[in-house]
Amino acid sequence: MSGKTTAAVDIARSPQEVFGFLTDATHLPDWQPDVRTAAFDGPAPVTVGTRGHEVRHVMGADRTIAWEVTAYDPGRRYGVRGVDGPVRANVDVTFTPEGQGTHVEYGIAFEGHGVGRFIAPLARRNARKQVPATLGLLKQHLEAQPHG
Repeated sequence: MSGKTTAAVDIARSPQEVFGFLTDATHLPDWQPDVRTAAFDGPAPVTVGTRGHEVRHVMGADRTIAWEVTAYDPGRRYGVRGVDGPVRANVDVTFTPEGQGTHVEYGIAFEGHGVGRFIAPLARRNARKQVPATLGLLKQHLEAQPHG
Protein backbone atom coordinates (compact mmCIF):
# COMPACT_ATOMS: atom_id res chain seq x y z
CA MET A 1 0.00 0.00 0.00
CA SER A 2 1.46 3.35 -0.96
CA GLY A 3 0.51 6.79 -2.12
CA LYS A 4 -1.60 7.93 0.82
CA THR A 5 -3.73 10.96 0.00
CA THR A 6 -4.30 13.43 2.81
CA ALA A 7 -6.38 16.56 3.14
CA ALA A 8 -7.68 18.70 5.96
CA VAL A 9 -10.58 21.01 6.66
CA ASP A 10 -11.67 23.22 9.55
CA ILE A 11 -15.34 22.91 10.46
CA ALA A 12 -17.23 25.30 12.74
CA ARG A 13 -18.68 22.47 14.84
CA SER A 14 -17.43 20.59 17.89
CA PRO A 15 -15.32 17.44 17.46
CA GLN A 16 -18.21 15.42 18.88
CA GLU A 17 -20.66 16.82 16.31
CA VAL A 18 -18.27 16.28 13.40
CA PHE A 19 -17.33 12.79 14.60
CA GLY A 20 -20.98 11.84 15.11
CA PHE A 21 -21.93 12.94 11.63
CA LEU A 22 -18.92 11.49 9.81
CA THR A 23 -19.14 8.13 11.57
CA ASP A 24 -22.87 7.70 10.88
CA ALA A 25 -22.69 5.55 7.74
CA THR A 26 -26.12 6.73 6.58
CA HIS A 27 -24.65 10.24 6.14
CA LEU A 28 -21.91 9.10 3.74
CA PRO A 29 -23.97 9.99 0.63
CA ASP A 30 -24.42 13.53 2.04
CA TRP A 31 -20.74 14.36 1.54
CA GLN A 32 -19.41 11.70 -0.85
CA PRO A 33 -21.41 12.06 -4.09
CA ASP A 34 -20.26 8.69 -5.50
CA VAL A 35 -21.88 6.86 -2.57
CA ARG A 36 -25.49 5.83 -3.23
CA THR A 37 -26.22 4.19 0.15
CA ALA A 38 -24.25 3.11 3.21
CA ALA A 39 -25.02 1.33 6.47
CA PHE A 40 -23.51 -0.66 9.28
CA ASP A 41 -24.30 -4.37 9.09
CA GLY A 42 -25.29 -4.73 12.74
CA PRO A 43 -27.01 -2.73 15.45
CA ALA A 44 -25.30 -0.05 17.54
CA PRO A 45 -22.99 0.45 19.25
CA VAL A 46 -20.25 0.82 16.66
CA THR A 47 -16.83 -0.37 17.83
CA VAL A 48 -13.56 -1.49 16.28
CA GLY A 49 -14.43 -4.53 14.20
CA THR A 50 -17.95 -3.41 13.28
CA ARG A 51 -18.62 -4.07 9.61
CA GLY A 52 -20.59 -2.08 7.11
CA HIS A 53 -21.12 -1.66 3.41
CA GLU A 54 -21.79 0.99 0.84
CA VAL A 55 -22.99 1.11 -2.72
CA ARG A 56 -20.57 3.37 -4.60
CA HIS A 57 -20.56 4.42 -8.24
CA VAL A 58 -17.12 3.29 -9.44
CA MET A 59 -15.83 3.06 -13.00
CA GLY A 60 -19.28 3.54 -14.52
CA ALA A 61 -21.22 1.08 -12.35
CA ASP A 62 -22.65 0.79 -8.85
CA ARG A 63 -20.62 -1.61 -6.72
CA THR A 64 -21.15 -2.86 -3.19
CA ILE A 65 -18.08 -2.39 -1.03
CA ALA A 66 -17.70 -3.99 2.41
CA TRP A 67 -15.58 -2.37 5.12
CA GLU A 68 -14.63 -2.73 8.75
CA VAL A 69 -14.07 -0.12 11.46
CA THR A 70 -10.38 -0.07 12.47
CA ALA A 71 -10.37 2.92 14.85
CA TYR A 72 -13.21 4.33 16.93
CA ASP A 73 -12.29 6.95 19.52
CA PRO A 74 -15.29 9.33 19.77
CA GLY A 75 -14.41 12.93 19.03
CA ARG A 76 -10.79 12.02 18.25
CA ARG A 77 -10.20 9.33 15.62
CA TYR A 78 -12.06 7.09 13.18
CA GLY A 79 -10.76 4.55 10.69
CA VAL A 80 -12.15 2.01 8.24
CA ARG A 81 -10.61 -0.45 5.80
CA GLY A 82 -12.07 -2.24 2.82
CA VAL A 83 -12.37 -5.98 3.33
CA ASP A 84 -13.21 -7.22 -0.16
CA GLY A 85 -12.80 -6.36 -3.81
CA PRO A 86 -9.80 -5.79 -6.00
CA VAL A 87 -9.08 -2.30 -4.60
CA ARG A 88 -9.44 -1.74 -0.86
CA ALA A 89 -9.38 1.65 0.79
CA ASN A 90 -7.84 2.33 4.19
CA VAL A 91 -9.19 5.53 5.71
CA ASP A 92 -7.98 7.30 8.84
CA VAL A 93 -9.60 10.48 10.16
CA THR A 94 -8.53 12.57 13.15
CA PHE A 95 -10.55 15.29 14.86
CA THR A 96 -8.73 18.05 16.75
CA PRO A 97 -10.44 20.89 18.65
CA GLU A 98 -9.53 24.22 17.11
CA GLY A 99 -11.05 27.39 18.52
CA GLN A 100 -14.82 26.93 18.43
CA GLY A 101 -14.56 24.19 15.81
CA THR A 102 -12.73 21.11 14.65
CA HIS A 103 -9.70 20.50 12.47
CA VAL A 104 -10.31 17.31 10.48
CA GLU A 105 -7.37 15.41 8.97
CA TYR A 106 -8.44 12.79 6.42
CA GLY A 107 -6.11 10.21 4.93
CA ILE A 108 -6.87 7.46 2.43
CA ALA A 109 -4.64 4.82 0.89
CA PHE A 110 -5.48 2.02 -1.53
CA GLU A 111 -4.35 -1.58 -1.62
CA GLY A 112 -4.68 -3.53 -4.86
CA HIS A 113 -5.41 -7.27 -4.92
CA GLY A 114 -5.15 -9.34 -8.08
CA VAL A 115 -6.25 -7.17 -11.01
CA GLY A 116 -6.68 -4.38 -8.45
CA ARG A 117 -2.92 -3.83 -8.51
CA PHE A 118 -3.48 -2.25 -11.92
CA ILE A 119 -6.56 -0.28 -10.84
CA ALA A 120 -5.22 1.08 -7.51
CA PRO A 121 -3.11 3.82 -9.17
CA LEU A 122 -6.28 5.17 -10.80
CA ALA A 123 -8.06 5.14 -7.43
CA ARG A 124 -5.14 7.07 -5.90
CA ARG A 125 -5.23 9.66 -8.68
CA ASN A 126 -9.00 10.09 -8.30
CA ALA A 127 -8.67 10.43 -4.52
CA ARG A 128 -6.18 13.29 -4.90
CA LYS A 129 -8.87 15.19 -6.83
CA GLN A 130 -11.93 14.09 -4.88
CA VAL A 131 -10.89 14.12 -1.22
CA PRO A 132 -10.52 17.93 -0.89
CA ALA A 133 -13.88 18.40 -2.62
CA THR A 134 -15.66 15.85 -0.42
CA LEU A 135 -14.23 17.46 2.72
CA GLY A 136 -15.60 20.76 1.42
CA LEU A 137 -19.03 19.12 1.13
CA LEU A 138 -18.68 17.73 4.66
CA LYS A 139 -17.92 21.23 5.97
CA GLN A 140 -20.75 22.79 3.98
CA HIS A 141 -23.27 20.23 5.14
CA LEU A 142 -22.32 20.37 8.81
CA GLU A 143 -22.11 24.16 9.01
CA ALA A 144 -25.55 24.49 7.39
CA GLN A 145 -27.10 22.41 10.20
CA PRO A 146 -28.21 23.88 13.52
CA HIS A 147 -25.77 23.32 16.40
CA GLY A 148 -26.41 20.30 18.51
